[in-house]
Amino acid sequence: MEKQENRLFYGWSVVLGCAVVCGCNIGVLSNTVGVFLKPVSIELGVSRSQIALYSSIFSVIGMFSAPFQGRLMEKYSLKKLMVSGSVIAGICLFCYSFAPGLWFFYANAVLCGLVFGFTNLIPVNKILSNWFTKKKGTAVGVALAGSGLMAMVVTPVLSHMVADYGWRSGYRFIGSLYLLLMVPVILFVIKESPEDGKFGGGGTGDTETGDQNIKTGLTRAQAMGTRRFWLILAALVLASSVAMGIQQHMIAYLTDMGYGQQYASGIYSLSMGVLMAGKVILGTLYDRLGIKGASVYICLALAASLGFLLMADLPGIPYLFAAAFGLANAIQSIPATCLVTRFFGTREFTSIYGICNAGNMAGIALGTSMSAWIYDASGSYVAAWYFYLLLSAVIFILYISADREYERRVLQKCCQ
Repeated sequence: MEKQENRLFYGWSVVLGCAVVCGCNIGVLSNTVGVFLKPVSIELGVSRSQIALYSSIFSVIGMFSAPFQGRLMEKYSLKKLMVSGSVIAGICLFCYSFAPGLWFFYANAVLCGLVFGFTNLIPVNKILSNWFTKKKGTAVGVALAGSGLMAMVVTPVLSHMVADYGWRSGYRFIGSLYLLLMVPVILFVIKESPEDGKFGGGGTGDTETGDQNIKTGLTRAQAMGTRRFWLILAALVLASSVAMGIQQHMIAYLTDMGYGQQYASGIYSLSMGVLMAGKVILGTLYDRLGIKGASVYICLALAASLGFLLMADLPGIPYLFAAAFGLANAIQSIPATCLVTRFFGTREFTSIYGICNAGNMAGIALGTSMSAWIYDASGSYVAAWYFYLLLSAVIFILYISADREYERRVLQKCCQ
């Protein structure tokens, strides 16, 4: 019993380590792009869509790399790949500060995108799948909440730094922070599985039997042969497009409306703070209510956030937007893990999740650029927000359709 309690305790220590990893990769590397859009575009004399394209290039490269990275993580040392990837990504982040022109942002984004998958959601989800079964949704929610915490803390500091010392100093700050946090946590806190080092013997800390390491489910080829795989992949692409299309442009949108830079950054930070709770809430809802209940909740939250964004010129409404979007923004990260586990099992989780993560990266690239394109074409973000409202309904339909197809297949097997 004592041994099981020790494994339970260290399983949650691994979750906290993964929270730092997610905080650095999502909260620092990805979520701070919006802080740099206006100052970089002004200094380099380019449009917002041109500078936003570097984030899209990063995401597209990550998208095409993800399936290959998932296969490598099945074969080689996960921690060695994570450390190597984090060192390269941190150096790339720091090197943005030396950019002489737009071409450097694009070239650096390619290199960073090639290694990003080794440090972010694919390894985190693989590690948490090794440690947790019954409470996996909650564990993933807590781990991914680290991105909201990091963004909430770092964004206002970074905004002040960019305003006072320039965007180049901002990139040096977040590049150094990334390296100082990522490498020690991966080396000394994160354990790949209960069998890693002193945690031998099997047991994930949230199960009562020793059978949790028996992996069942579909192979990647079998999963890709199902209709539900393509339904959830489409949903993940659209969900990331909508969420990132809002997130990376909310500061620019609010300042365009006449709000100050610090106020807009404060709204962004507040939404990231709420996101911490949003990820835990959504993960817990998947554990307790299943796909349907969680899908209703998250899609309603997303639609509400867009409604508030359209009314953001009214006093106090930006705070309501921050609260709603903080809850809704969990749609980028939590559903993929829970949907893959439910629909396809853990047999080849990393390989299947790698493809889903590629879809997520595609959505991030599409959403970031799509909002910029709409702004450049119309001079406003309003058309983008209405379009994203429509996509919120489409995402819900895709989630429910995938779940119904899965239940129908299960029923057919039971009747055979």
